[in-house]
Amino acid sequence: MKKKLIALLAAVAMVFSLAACGSTPDSVGTIGTVDITSGLYLLAQYDAYQKAADLATSEQDATDVKAFLKQTITVDADSGETATVSDYVSQKTMENLETYAAIETRFEELGGQLTAEEEAQADSYASQLMDQYGDTYKANGIGLNTVQRFERILIKSSDLLELVYGVDGETPVSDADLTSHLENNMYELAYYTIPLYNTGTYAFADDDQTTEMLNLTQPAIDEVNSYAATLADLSDSTNSSMLMGAFSGVVTSALPDIYKVLDSTYSSDSDAPSLELIGDSTVTSAFTAEGAADTVRSLSIGQAAALKYNGYAMMAVLRLDPLSLNSLDNLRGQVLNDMKGEELSEALTAYGASLEHNLNSSAMNRMPASKIVNSSTN
Repeated sequence: MKKKLIALLAAVAMVFSLAACGSTPDSVGTIGTVDITSGLYLLAQYDAYQKAADLATSEQDATDVKAFLKQTITVDADSGETATVSDYVSQKTMENLETYAAIETRFEELGGQLTAEEEAQADSYASQLMDQYGDTYKANGIGLNTVQRFERILIKSSDLLELVYGVDGETPVSDADLTSHLENNMYELAYYTIPLYNTGTYAFADDDQTTEMLNLTQPAIDEVNSYAATLADLSDSTNSSMLMGAFSGVVTSALPDIYKVLDSTYSSDSDAPSLELIGDSTVTSAFTAEGAADTVRSLSIGQAAALKYNGYAMMAVLRLDPLSLNSLDNLRGQVLNDMKGEELSEALTAYGASLEHNLNSSAMNRMPASKIVNSSTN
């Protein structure tokens, strides 16, 4: 009887041991002093796979995960460099984890502390993501706690700009340098985006119709530019407000006839233009129609233009002085991000790679990229 009991206990122990070998580990180790939970590892891997999927050709099916991992993608269009998807995903997964660890480590080193509002914001964003993509996350082993942690990491990354380059930061950027960057490399734009297609049938404008719509917009633009010339100081907030009011009035008056070219009807809850401060890189990436980016860059403060924006829209746009609408302190974070964001990102990448890696390859191997769920609906 005793021998049978011992044998039974041994068998039970073996079952539990085998089950543990096939289960997801709580952690895959540390980078520096930062614990890399299995959820964070799976999130980093899932993100890396999505980056690979973005590089897939039209002939490649990224929803067939096992097949796609064996295929080759072009990872640098300029040089033509290629890599197998599995190698690319492995590399990007590690880079993601290193960046997460670098952000958390630097944030702590610099005395960063998330406010209650920031934590609540992170939790709110995480809940929204789970509401929208929860089935996908869960299918990939990613739970709410992981998404909450990731959202906190994103906020810490944003806060690091101030901790490193802010007024009381590690290497502060002077107000003079910020102002210079704002004036020379950023654009405060008031604009109306006008679709180059019928909003009901989605029939696109041909070249003649596009030209006609731009020509119908031009008298309003000319009127705005003429009015701007009468204003003595375009850095004055009152003058900026008056100029934007004139821009709104003449453009919205012209919009019904502009829309009519494509048998569309203009309607809006508000006649106010959109207002956005953007950097030079965004001008390049957003204004993709031929000559559009150069036109925006050529605008002086107070000058308006009508232009084809991209393949499906045109724009009536007015450049304003950002400091006539906001103080430098209110714009500091946005200007720092445009001026120093890439530098900080590169520094974090290098720092994360330099941290001591104590990762369990056996634990990571139990969560292979081949188990990623990537349906066509995601």
